[in-house]
Amino acid sequence: MHHGPTPEDSAVESVLVNWRHTVANIFLPVSAIVYLPAIVLLVTGQGPPLGGLVRVAVAGCYLTLLSFALWRRIEFRARAWVILACGYALAILMGVSIPHGSFARALPIALPIFTIVLLGSREGWAATAFSAAALFFVPFFHTGQVLPAVLNASTGPPIPSRLAWTQAAAMLALLFAPVILLNRFLQFLMQSLGRLERETRERAAAYRKLEYEMQERRRLEHEVIRVGDEERRRLGNDIHDGVCQKLTGALLRCEALKRRLGLGENLAVGELSMLSSLIEESIDEAHTVAQGLGPLDSDPAALATALGLLIKRTGEASGISCRFETTGNVNVPESSTAQHLYRIAQEAVSNAARHAHAGRIAVTLRGGEDVLLLEVEDDGDGVPDGTSAVGMGFRTMAYRASLLDGELTVSPAPAGGTRVSCQVPRGNLARLEKQREVSKEASHG
Repeated sequence: MHHGPTPEDSAVESVLVNWRHTVANIFLPVSAIVYLPAIVLLVTGQGPPLGGLVRVAVAGCYLTLLSFALWRRIEFRARAWVILACGYALAILMGVSIPHGSFARALPIALPIFTIVLLGSREGWAATAFSAAALFFVPFFHTGQVLPAVLNASTGPPIPSRLAWTQAAAMLALLFAPVILLNRFLQFLMQSLGRLERETRERAAAYRKLEYEMQERRRLEHEVIRVGDEERRRLGNDIHDGVCQKLTGALLRCEALKRRLGLGENLAVGELSMLSSLIEESIDEAHTVAQGLGPLDSDPAALATALGLLIKRTGEASGISCRFETTGNVNVPESSTAQHLYRIAQEAVSNAARHAHAGRIAVTLRGGEDVLLLEVEDDGDGVPDGTSAVGMGFRTMAYRASLLDGELTVSPAPAGGTRVSCQVPRGNLARLEKQREVSKEASHG
């Protein structure tokens, strides 16, 4: 089915038109000047004998051809058509006047070729049809002596009809062979240029897309680094404001108890219990900070455990109803994969708790044979219709998913709210888990 010209075809056609315009400005004047000596000889009577009427007609055709060849202010297609008409007029005049001349035989074959190159395939076929008519009928003018006598041309004995047929067939074969070949080549050239133009556009678009993706990746890498820095600063503040303060309080109480012991005072058990409580609180704070620094260990089941603790802490801190479920084999033997999935869940839960005004958050981890699916669903404000989640948090989650060759989607939840899904191909997870088990057995053995 033909769908019309494409932008690539139009671009190629525009280039071809500019090329033809340039070639016409060079080729037409050069061709006209090259034929000047032969025309001068014919007009002055130095060549084959011609009648006066023929010489005047030849001179008029050539002067018209030369004028339009040199007059560049006229659009090149109009110039080419006028020069083509003059060329056919000369071909017919010379063919009728000098039937055995090489010029009369060659010009009708050359003109369609020039037409194809300068004007195009359709115009070339029109010129070919005109040349075929000229080559076919002109030899039959010389089967008798009437026309040469009118033209005052010494053409020799009349051409027999059989010979005229033979000449016409041979010249038609010489005409159509190069025309067909040139048209096929022009068609191939246009198709090749069109494909080249399309490939160039596609490569340029792919390069722009790749450049955008590289910039986006660098921006996301910087964002991941920034989030890591903020997390470390937050944990540092927690250590300073929590653990350090409690340890400082414990140290001050120890110093006070030391001074009292030095003065010989008796210490009550309750005072030591207060010191013990401060130390226990410090240990709990340090444990919490350690969980933030490294929520996962190297155990394949650590992801499910860490997600359970994340949901528990979120529910206790926010008062939101939080639930965590697992289905199937959710072991992740590769710690970096588990870390990225944990951070994705942490970001989605944090967004639901802080920004979505959610009253319920459900986290599900499903393990199948081919994929591992993490879903975080809430009943909060949801994703507005017709928009996409383009916040930096969502882009960071998508970036983490891409590092795992996974796919992150953000969509409205069936019961309202938002559902964040991250699907990661298991790929080498099963193989890595098996290798881990073999290593453990070997170490125990």
